[in-house]
Amino acid sequence: MNEIMINIDSKADYTNQYNSNNLSNKLSNYIYEECKGKPINNKVLIIVKATYDISEEEKKDLINKIHNNYKNDLDEHLLMIKYLNIKNVAIFLLGVLFLYLYYFIKINFVLSETILIVGWVAIWEAVYNWLFERDKNKIKIKRLKKLSICDIKFE
Repeated sequence: MNEIMINIDSKADYTNQYNSNNLSNKLSNYIYEECKGKPINNKVLIIVKATYDISEEEKKDLINKIHNNYKNDLDEHLLMIKYLNIKNVAIFLLGVLFLYLYYFIKINFVLSETILIVGWVAIWEAVYNWLFERDKNKIKIKRLKKLSICDIKFE
């Protein structure tokens, strides 16, 4: 189990200064950064140490803010991946089109070689994203899922 310790001195420490319904960006970033380097399949336990008398209502509010924050981050990341996949398919097809054009357009040596290079670069970009960037995105999605359902304990 991955444990993350949080010290809170007041409600302002975990509340976003622009929207009191959201988690503070500093706290959100801190929690996510604390997960890095730890096994992604382990459950996450957040231990909150409040130096002030925190009410049951504030505890529930903090728990909801943490869970909702990472659910929103997860939804946003999944949306970005969806559009990235569409873009990669389009780039790949564009690369194939350029390679196809290369074999039929022999007007000018420089123009035909440029078309060949653009085609291969487009295909490589799509394949690179599929082979390497996909793993990074999977790890981030797993972390965000774990954080969106993490256990939170108060001491």
